Amino acid sequence: MSTSDRDWRLWQPESLLDSFESPVIEPSQTDALAVVDPASEAQFQAELARLRQQAEREGYATGERNGLEEGQTRGYREGFNHGRAEGLAQGTAEANTQQRALISRFTLLVDEFQAALDSLDSVIPARLVQLSLNAVRSMLGKQIVCDTSVLLEKIRQLLQENLQFTNQIELWVSDEDLPMVQEHLGEMLQGRGWALHADAKMVPGGCRITAEEGELDGSLSANWQMLCNLAMEDYH
Repeated sequence: MSTSDRDWRLWQPESLLDSFESPVIEPSQTDALAVVDPASEAQFQAELARLRQQAEREGYATGERNGLEEGQTRGYREGFNHGRAEGLAQGTAEANTQQRALISRFTLLVDEFQAALDSLDSVIPARLVQLSLNAVRSMLGKQIVCDTSVLLEKIRQLLQENLQFTNQIELWVSDEDLPMVQEHLGEMLQGRGWALHADAKMVPGGCRITAEEGELDGSLSANWQMLCNLAMEDYH
Protein backbone atom coordinates (compact mmCIF):
# COMPACT_ATOMS: atom_id res chain seq x y z
CA MET A 1 0.00 0.00 0.00
CA SER A 2 1.34 3.31 -0.85
CA THR A 3 1.98 6.12 1.54
CA SER A 4 -1.00 8.06 0.25
CA ASP A 5 -3.32 5.16 0.96
CA ARG A 6 -2.17 5.00 4.54
CA ASP A 7 -2.56 8.63 5.15
CA TRP A 8 -6.12 8.88 3.79
CA ARG A 9 -9.17 7.51 5.58
CA LEU A 10 -12.86 8.28 5.76
CA TRP A 11 -13.80 10.85 8.43
CA GLN A 12 -16.98 10.27 10.44
CA PRO A 13 -18.50 12.88 12.78
CA GLU A 14 -18.77 11.98 16.42
CA SER A 15 -22.23 11.26 17.79
CA LEU A 16 -23.50 14.02 20.04
CA LEU A 17 -25.88 11.64 21.78
CA ASP A 18 -23.05 9.56 23.04
CA SER A 19 -21.50 12.46 24.89
CA PHE A 20 -24.87 13.77 26.41
CA GLU A 21 -25.61 12.62 29.89
CA SER A 22 -29.12 12.90 31.34
CA PRO A 23 -29.22 15.07 34.47
CA VAL A 24 -29.55 13.21 37.63
CA ILE A 25 -32.52 14.32 39.77
CA GLU A 26 -32.06 13.80 43.39
CA PRO A 27 -34.97 12.26 45.28
CA SER A 28 -35.10 15.24 47.67
CA GLN A 29 -35.66 17.63 44.77
CA THR A 30 -38.54 15.55 43.43
CA ASP A 31 -40.17 15.49 46.79
CA ALA A 32 -39.86 19.29 47.13
CA LEU A 33 -41.72 19.83 43.85
CA ALA A 34 -44.39 17.30 44.59
CA VAL A 35 -45.13 18.30 48.22
CA VAL A 36 -46.64 21.76 49.07
CA ASP A 37 -46.43 23.28 52.55
CA PRO A 38 -49.99 23.44 54.09
CA ALA A 39 -49.16 26.63 56.00
CA SER A 40 -48.12 28.42 52.82
CA GLU A 41 -51.28 27.26 51.06
CA ALA A 42 -53.46 28.58 53.91
CA GLN A 43 -51.68 31.92 53.85
CA PHE A 44 -52.15 32.13 50.10
CA GLN A 45 -55.86 31.39 50.36
CA ALA A 46 -56.23 33.90 53.19
CA GLU A 47 -54.44 36.59 51.21
CA LEU A 48 -56.58 35.76 48.18
CA ALA A 49 -59.74 36.02 50.27
CA ARG A 50 -58.57 39.32 51.75
CA LEU A 51 -57.87 40.75 48.32
CA ARG A 52 -61.27 39.54 47.11
CA GLN A 53 -63.03 41.15 50.08
CA GLN A 54 -61.08 44.35 49.65
CA ALA A 55 -62.02 44.47 45.98
CA GLU A 56 -65.64 43.85 46.88
CA ARG A 57 -65.60 46.61 49.52
CA GLU A 58 -63.95 49.06 47.14
CA GLY A 59 -66.41 48.15 44.41
CA TYR A 60 -69.35 48.53 46.80
CA ALA A 61 -68.03 51.87 48.06
CA THR A 62 -67.48 53.09 44.53
CA GLY A 63 -70.94 51.98 43.47
CA GLU A 64 -72.52 53.51 46.56
CA ARG A 65 -70.68 56.78 46.01
CA ASN A 66 -71.62 56.90 42.34
CA GLY A 67 -75.20 55.96 43.13
CA LEU A 68 -75.38 58.63 45.84
CA GLU A 69 -74.02 61.28 43.52
CA GLU A 70 -76.36 60.24 40.75
CA GLY A 71 -79.29 60.10 43.17
CA GLN A 72 -78.47 63.54 44.54
CA THR A 73 -78.15 64.97 41.06
CA ARG A 74 -81.41 63.39 39.93
CA GLY A 75 -83.16 64.34 43.15
CA TYR A 76 -81.93 67.93 42.87
CA ARG A 77 -83.05 68.11 39.25
CA GLU A 78 -86.45 66.61 39.99
CA GLY A 79 -86.87 68.76 43.09
CA PHE A 80 -85.85 71.87 41.18
CA ASN A 81 -88.26 71.13 38.35
CA HIS A 82 -91.06 70.31 40.79
CA GLY A 83 -90.36 73.41 42.87
CA ARG A 84 -90.20 75.60 39.80
CA ALA A 85 -93.51 74.22 38.55
CA GLU A 86 -95.14 74.79 41.94
CA GLY A 87 -93.60 78.26 42.15
CA LEU A 88 -94.87 79.18 38.71
CA ALA A 89 -98.33 77.86 39.52
CA GLN A 90 -98.40 79.72 42.84
CA GLY A 91 -97.08 82.91 41.24
CA THR A 92 -99.67 82.69 38.47
CA ALA A 93 -102.45 82.16 41.00
CA GLU A 94 -101.29 85.11 43.11
CA ALA A 95 -100.98 87.31 40.02
CA ASN A 96 -104.49 86.36 38.92
CA THR A 97 -105.82 87.12 42.41
CA GLN A 98 -104.10 90.51 42.47
CA GLN A 99 -105.33 91.26 38.97
CA ARG A 100 -108.91 90.43 39.93
CA ALA A 101 -108.59 92.63 43.01
CA LEU A 102 -107.23 95.53 40.92
CA ILE A 103 -110.02 95.11 38.37
CA SER A 104 -112.62 95.07 41.14
CA ARG A 105 -111.10 98.16 42.75
CA PHE A 106 -110.88 99.96 39.41
CA THR A 107 -114.50 99.06 38.64
CA LEU A 108 -115.55 100.42 42.03
CA LEU A 109 -113.63 103.64 41.40
CA VAL A 110 -115.26 104.03 38.00
CA ASP A 111 -118.71 103.49 39.51
CA GLU A 112 -118.00 106.00 42.29
CA PHE A 113 -116.69 108.50 39.76
CA GLN A 114 -119.78 108.05 37.60
CA ALA A 115 -122.00 108.49 40.67
CA ALA A 116 -120.08 111.66 41.53
CA LEU A 117 -120.59 112.97 38.00
CA ASP A 118 -124.30 112.18 38.21
CA SER A 119 -124.59 114.01 41.52
CA LEU A 120 -122.81 117.03 40.05
CA ASP A 121 -125.71 117.44 37.63
CA SER A 122 -127.87 118.46 40.59
CA VAL A 123 -125.19 119.94 42.84
CA ILE A 124 -123.56 122.28 40.34
CA PRO A 125 -126.76 124.17 39.37
CA ALA A 126 -127.63 124.61 43.04
CA ARG A 127 -124.12 125.88 43.77
CA LEU A 128 -124.31 128.24 40.82
CA VAL A 129 -127.68 129.55 41.97
CA GLN A 130 -126.31 130.05 45.47
CA LEU A 131 -123.34 131.97 44.10
CA SER A 132 -125.69 134.01 41.93
CA LEU A 133 -127.87 134.82 44.92
CA ASN A 134 -124.89 135.99 46.90
CA ALA A 135 -123.73 138.10 43.97
CA VAL A 136 -127.19 139.59 43.46
CA ARG A 137 -127.54 140.35 47.14
CA SER A 138 -124.21 142.12 47.15
CA MET A 139 -125.03 144.04 43.97
CA LEU A 140 -128.48 145.07 45.17
CA GLY A 141 -127.12 146.25 48.46
CA LYS A 142 -124.59 148.48 46.76
CA GLN A 143 -127.12 149.80 44.27
CA ILE A 144 -129.63 150.64 46.98
CA VAL A 145 -127.09 152.55 48.95
CA CYS A 146 -125.42 154.29 46.05
CA ASP A 147 -128.14 154.51 43.34
CA THR A 148 -131.83 155.03 44.14
CA SER A 149 -132.77 154.87 40.48
CA VAL A 150 -133.18 151.10 40.72
CA LEU A 151 -136.30 151.35 42.87
CA LEU A 152 -137.71 154.19 40.77
CA GLU A 153 -137.26 152.18 37.60
CA LYS A 154 -138.99 149.22 39.18
CA ILE A 155 -142.01 151.31 40.19
CA ARG A 156 -142.23 152.85 36.71
CA GLN A 157 -142.35 149.36 35.21
CA LEU A 158 -145.15 148.38 37.59
CA LEU A 159 -147.11 151.48 36.60
CA GLN A 160 -146.75 150.64 32.91
CA GLU A 161 -147.73 146.99 33.27
CA ASN A 162 -151.35 146.01 32.75
CA LEU A 163 -152.04 144.90 36.30
CA GLN A 164 -155.25 143.13 37.23
CA PHE A 165 -155.66 145.48 40.18
CA THR A 166 -158.34 148.18 39.77
CA ASN A 167 -159.66 149.18 43.18
CA GLN A 168 -157.82 150.83 46.06
CA ILE A 169 -154.30 150.25 44.78
CA GLU A 170 -151.63 151.08 47.37
CA LEU A 171 -147.85 151.21 46.93
CA TRP A 172 -145.70 150.38 49.94
CA VAL A 173 -142.01 151.32 50.24
CA SER A 174 -139.53 151.52 53.10
CA ASP A 175 -139.35 154.52 55.39
CA GLU A 176 -136.00 155.48 53.88
CA ASP A 177 -137.30 155.35 50.30
CA LEU A 178 -140.62 157.16 50.88
CA PRO A 179 -139.33 160.76 50.47
CA MET A 180 -137.42 159.89 47.31
CA VAL A 181 -140.39 158.09 45.71
CA GLN A 182 -142.76 160.91 46.67
CA GLU A 183 -140.45 163.44 45.11
CA HIS A 184 -139.93 161.67 41.79
CA LEU A 185 -143.14 159.67 41.27
CA GLY A 186 -145.72 161.34 43.50
CA GLU A 187 -147.66 163.05 40.71
CA MET A 188 -147.64 159.91 38.51
CA LEU A 189 -148.93 157.77 41.35
CA GLN A 190 -151.63 160.28 42.20
CA GLY A 191 -152.66 160.45 38.54
CA ARG A 192 -153.10 156.66 38.44
CA GLY A 193 -155.01 156.66 41.68
CA TRP A 194 -152.32 154.85 43.65
CA ALA A 195 -151.80 155.67 47.30
CA LEU A 196 -148.22 155.80 48.60
CA HIS A 197 -147.43 154.42 52.08
CA ALA A 198 -144.36 153.56 54.17
CA ASP A 199 -143.70 150.06 55.55
CA ALA A 200 -141.39 150.12 58.57
CA LYS A 201 -140.53 146.42 58.16
CA MET A 202 -139.53 146.67 54.51
CA VAL A 203 -135.90 146.67 53.49
CA PRO A 204 -134.81 149.66 51.37
CA GLY A 205 -134.87 148.98 47.67
CA GLY A 206 -138.11 147.01 47.58
CA CYS A 207 -141.80 147.72 47.14
CA ARG A 208 -145.17 146.04 47.55
CA ILE A 209 -148.57 146.63 45.89
CA THR A 210 -151.85 145.78 47.58
CA ALA A 211 -155.41 145.99 46.27
CA GLU A 212 -158.79 144.44 46.80
CA GLU A 213 -157.97 141.81 44.15
CA GLY A 214 -154.73 140.68 45.78
CA GLU A 215 -151.11 141.57 46.48
CA LEU A 216 -147.91 141.85 44.47
CA ASP A 217 -144.80 141.64 46.63
CA GLY A 218 -141.73 143.11 45.00
CA SER A 219 -139.69 143.51 48.15
CA LEU A 220 -136.14 142.27 48.31
CA SER A 221 -136.97 139.74 50.98
CA ALA A 222 -139.75 138.25 48.84
CA ASN A 223 -137.57 138.15 45.74
CA TRP A 224 -134.78 136.58 47.75
CA GLN A 225 -137.10 133.93 49.17
CA MET A 226 -138.38 133.13 45.70
CA LEU A 227 -134.85 132.61 44.39
CA CYS A 228 -133.98 130.42 47.37
CA ASN A 229 -137.06 128.30 46.75
CA LEU A 230 -136.08 127.88 43.10
CA ALA A 231 -132.58 126.86 44.16
CA MET A 232 -133.95 124.27 46.56
CA GLU A 233 -136.20 122.84 43.85
CA ASP A 234 -133.23 122.48 41.49
CA TYR A 235 -131.16 120.85 44.25
CA HIS A 236 -133.79 118.22 45.04
